[in-house]
Amino acid sequence: MKMRVVTDSSTNVPDAELARLNIVEVPAIVNFGAESFLNKVEITTEEFYRRLAAAEKLPTTAQPTPRQFAQTYARLAAEGAEEIIVVTVSSKLSGTLSSAVLAAENAAIKVHPWDSLNASIGAGMQAIAAAEMARAGLPSAELLRHLGGIRNRMQTATTPATLRYLIASGRAPKLQSSIGELLDIKPILAISHGLLEPVGRARGRRRALQAMLDLVATAIGDRPARVAVAHANVADEAREFLAAVKARFQTDEPLFTELGPVLATLAGPGLIALGAYTLEEHDA
Repeated sequence: MKMRVVTDSSTNVPDAELARLNIVEVPAIVNFGAESFLNKVEITTEEFYRRLAAAEKLPTTAQPTPRQFAQTYARLAAEGAEEIIVVTVSSKLSGTLSSAVLAAENAAIKVHPWDSLNASIGAGMQAIAAAEMARAGLPSAELLRHLGGIRNRMQTATTPATLRYLIASGRAPKLQSSIGELLDIKPILAISHGLLEPVGRARGRRRALQAMLDLVATAIGDRPARVAVAHANVADEAREFLAAVKARFQTDEPLFTELGPVLATLAGPGLIALGAYTLEEHDA
């Protein structure tokens, strides 16, 4: 292909989709104390969750560096690519877009950095759509215009299994969160204008998942949609939720993927996320 799509590993594009569409993934960095690993290159998702469960102190994560992106651009140019679309997680949540932009300034190939204004699968679904349009031969200007429509229609929400990780990360008021944990209150978080914001809460896991499903399904309505479910090390529970998603949406087989270190570090194992956007004729 003359146009290639690059994304960062925090967008959680399923490995099968990376292979099917020849999407290049630039890894984020995971730090356990003094040890640093390239996500999915030097540490597997399984090993990350094993270490997370045993860690006395939460790991940290860092965006891919400009050098990583520059090396990727150079390799794709050498392989014959003429243009690159780079889909990153929201610039309001990560510095990944800045790394991609800095690397593009001296690239020997035309690079189009794209701010998904989303996280995890909400960004990953945009990377998949971009790669499908690139494969169909759309010129970059038209591709980016359609991608903007998808970005505007994207609905993404998530709920954690526990507030413990949000408390530890300092992302929630300690007293309020401690009371919420005691009462089994689960927050519902959604992406709004590129930021992860609280939009509701429910008591108990099942009610929280139902509330998240209702939130996204209400926005989508009964229109044909592309849908994705992601989870943080709770595959069986997420598959059960997937059955409810299939019954609720007018969609083909939803994407199903595991969340990586960024959101798992923030909100902990057990996190389940739902993403969807309505399909228009050129998206199908």
